[in-house]
Order: sequence, then C-alpha cells, then structure tokens
Amino acid sequence: MKFAWPIQLTAVVGGASRSGPYRLWILEKDKEVAAKWIWAHHRMSDDVPLAFFAARDVVLPERRRWTYLKVLGDPEYTLFVNGREVAGRLVSAEERQIDFYDLSTIVHTGRNRIVVAVRARQGVGGLIAAIDIGPETENWIVTDDSWRIYRTWSPEILVHDPHGLAWESPVIVGEPPIGRWNFLPVKKRELAKSLKMSIAPREAFALTARMPIIRTRSGVAVAVEEKQRARAFDFGFTSGRIRVTLDGTPRYGSRAVILRTANLREELYALEGTNRAVVFAPGENVVVTSEPHAFRYVLTYGVNARVDVVR
Repeated sequence: MKFAWPIQLTAVVGGASRSGPYRLWILEKDKEVAAKWIWAHHRMSDDVPLAFFAARDVVLPERRRWTYLKVLGDPEYTLFVNGREVAGRLVSAEERQIDFYDLSTIVHTGRNRIVVAVRARQGVGGLIAAIDIGPETENWIVTDDSWRIYRTWSPEILVHDPHGLAWESPVIVGEPPIGRWNFLPVKKRELAKSLKMSIAPREAFALTARMPIIRTRSGVAVAVEEKQRARAFDFGFTSGRIRVTLDGTPRYGSRAVILRTANLREELYALEGTNRAVVFAPGENVVVTSEPHAFRYVLTYGVNARVDVVR
C-alpha cells in the first residue's frame, strides 16, 4: 500500500479540544486505550474488490451524558445502529476526515448493536471507530480485536450475531497516526434520513460502451480502452441515491459493479465519464450508494443488474 496524506489538525469532540497528533483514546485504570484501524484479512496486492461487515454489541450505562460516535470507513462505509441505517459516506482522497455523529436519540441503556459495512473496489482500506459517553469518558468502545468481521451478508447481522454464520477477528492495522490517514480532522455530520420512496426508470436499453481499464504490461500500469456490454436506465432528470439490484447473488467472493451517471445520452458512449464502483459482499444482491446523485441516466457495465432511485 502507498500512503501519503499528512494532515495537521485541532480536534473538538465532546466539548474537549485536542491539538496536535490526533488519537482516539480514553484513560482507563491509568492505562491509555486507543482505537485502532482495523480491516478484514485480505491480500491487498491482488487488486480485487472487498466488502465486509464489522459488528460489535455495545452495552451503554444508564448514567451517561451523551452517546457520540467517531468513525471512518475508508474508502466507503455505511453505518447501522440497532438495525437501522443511520449514516454513510464515500471517502475521497481530497476530503479525509473522521466523521462525528450524535447517536444519543437512537440508542438506549443496555445492549446496542453497531454494524459498519465497508466496501473497497481495490480491496485496500481501513476502519476506525470510537464511542464517547461523557466529557471524561471518551472511547467507551473502540475498534480493536473484539469486533467481529462477517464476509457473508445476512440481515441478521444488523441485530445480533447470526447462529452458524462464519466470522473472524479483524486485522489490526495500527493506531493513529498511521499510513495514508496520518492526522485527520474530526467533522460533525448529520444522521441520514429514512428512505421513504423509490423511483423506477422510464426506459432501459442495451448498448456497447467504452471504458478505461488499467492493465499491467511488463510491470508498467497502462490505461487502455475496452468496449463492454452495458445497460442504460433513463429516469428523466432526477436526484437521489442509486439502488443497485443484481439478478444473481455473489456466493464466493466480493463483486464490483461499475456505474456511470450522465445527463445527456451521448455521454453514455464517451470514454471519459463519472464512474463509480458498487461492491457487493457474498450473499448480497442489493446495495444503495452512500451518497446522492443528480442525473438523467445510469449506466451499468457488463452485469445483469437493475437500478432504481431511492430518497
């Protein structure tokens, strides 16, 4: 992996200000406990897609001031709390930040379930999280080797550890600052609103599209053009999150579907365009993009998939 994003910051979380090297930490029994970057076991040099689900039950005490969560799943994550999707983000190289959410109104005293779905087109990334419950009790729970990594999707993961579904301990990448994340600022974000409606395409049609592909030739990465079978969906001009539904379900490995959005029909045939990968875990056949889009057309390359818009 190649890492290079040094960022200096002043972080303000839970009413406390910290300057200089940022660490997610808490003092417990005179011992500093830090959140760690974690990941699933994966051969990152293979450049193959990866999607997995990191799960942790969190027991919250009755006497707490608040419940704040600091989290980042790079390059893309979706956050679920007690079975409900509450947040998510596609992380760009230009805007790397630890996301901060106030979960106080959606959690309760006792057992709560936190699940983070993480998706990486090239299989490389990291996940870090920490929960604060008061000004003197930061990082009540942190990402460490106690989390469970599920590679196969089951809706039961969102509410409890499914009986009979295989899980593994995460790989510990290290404590901040490390790797390409180095020092990252904290940014407060709003919880996502529930999705209440879906929009079907007006028309769908097949075409042959041009797609830029990176190939390695004699040890050198070269950009080449390939023609691929594609399917376009015309929604009229609209906006919202794109829901991708595969006709089949991946069984043995993660699978990436490439999308392109466009406003004009001729843009569907151009080599250059806005491409976006959607990565499916084994057992998963429906994924919703974490960010909204504004467009008329959605193009899917080389797969049997359907799309609609949800908002």
